[in-house]
Amino acid sequence: MIDYSTTQHLIESMVSQRIVPGVNYALINKNQAFTSTIGFASLYPNKTQLSPFAEYDLASLTKVLATENVLLKLYDQGKLSFNEPLQEFIPEFKDSRVRLFHLLTHTSGIRGWIPHRDELNHDDLLNAIIHLPVTDEFNTKMRYADTNFILLGLVIKKIYDAPVQEVATQEILKPMELKHTTFHPNKTDCTPTAIVQGQLLQGTPHDPKARQLGADCGSAGLFSNMTDLIKISKGYLGLDRNILPYSQELVSELFDNKNPHSVKARSWGWDLRFDPKANYPIILHTGFTGTLIILDRIKQSGLILLTNRVHPSGHNLVFLAIREKIIHSFLKENLI
Repeated sequence: MIDYSTTQHLIESMVSQRIVPGVNYALINKNQAFTSTIGFASLYPNKTQLSPFAEYDLASLTKVLATENVLLKLYDQGKLSFNEPLQEFIPEFKDSRVRLFHLLTHTSGIRGWIPHRDELNHDDLLNAIIHLPVTDEFNTKMRYADTNFILLGLVIKKIYDAPVQEVATQEILKPMELKHTTFHPNKTDCTPTAIVQGQLLQGTPHDPKARQLGADCGSAGLFSNMTDLIKISKGYLGLDRNILPYSQELVSELFDNKNPHSVKARSWGWDLRFDPKANYPIILHTGFTGTLIILDRIKQSGLILLTNRVHPSGHNLVFLAIREKIIHSFLKENLI
């Protein structure tokens, strides 16, 4: 195993400095996986010890582990082209320029203010999202937005005639035999997140849009634990060539920039970082609740970080700064 001691120190300092209640993390290097569990699952209303098997609200990791994987499976089977216009699946969407790949790479330019967004019901929120304008950022700027993957969830619903979360469960999670990755976790297995309107969220998505849209939300809502995430990660790293529901040739395509050179680098779904020495792409994605996966297919190494940094309050900006330090440290130590 490579010496990741600086990265481990940064991760563990988040608990000692009370930046997060607790942390589960894993460092993968080829067929070795080092895991560690430190701190508490909850601080409110009582302190509870953190389990190595705790399930976490993955937040935006839902985008790449569920929604995108449905689309990649269709793509791999030759049943879907990412060049197809969004309008073909959602006729109410009026801009014919936007293709599925624009949504996957966050270059759609779709954005705008939705008044009282968190107070809208399911139908009104979807209607507002579908009618958001395409701005002059179209195909010229990478602006990360949940909206893109909510719309991709509706594309999946159109194809399968079923909500995206139900499709992801049947087409992705069950065939992969992931026993702890679900949109419907047992509350007692989950780390709690924030207190919302006097109620502690536990086993319920932290993202308001995920609560409003339920099974139609393609941007958040998935829960998982470290055991399952290590299994999934080994698929992306090429250590398990059979677990993902599409070919390893397609997996390797994810480790590549899909945006024009004038636009910030992004793969389908995944953010990209680059090896500090050889400059090849490494995939990465974060979740608002305090989750992170970073994977290097060339070295077959990775870091999985699970925290509930929004517990008991969602206003935890210190975490964001130290998370970036952890990413940089991992990339630096991963060179050895």
